[in-house]
Amino acid sequence: MYLTLYSAADIFLLTFGIILSTQFAYGCTIFILEKTMLGYYEVAIYDPPTTVFQKITNTFQKGMFGSGYYIYTKIGKYNWFVRKVLYLIALLVQGVLSIIIYYILAWLIDLIIY
Repeated sequence: MYLTLYSAADIFLLTFGIILSTQFAYGCTIFILEKTMLGYYEVAIYDPPTTVFQKITNTFQKGMFGSGYYIYTKIGKYNWFVRKVLYLIALLVQGVLSIIIYYILAWLIDLIIY
């Protein structure tokens, strides 16, 4: 099996789709489990990172799971019900935007490569 331009484009698109879906899925678990998932995220992040390993770990965590945590901490000042409603709206917007961005990127790759 050889790595061609077509298969590299498919691998890139698949990786990008995995990142978008992981962001959305982690956001859904924050919506359901709230403080448990926020605590897990805070434990997994080194603050401040001092070594290269800690910096790589932080980059991975923020890239894969960071959007849900960021949005939830921004709306954390509201009461429980308003926070849940705002976060649900943010999740819906994030899901729709993820789908739109994925299809635009797939269209551009098809346009350029195929």
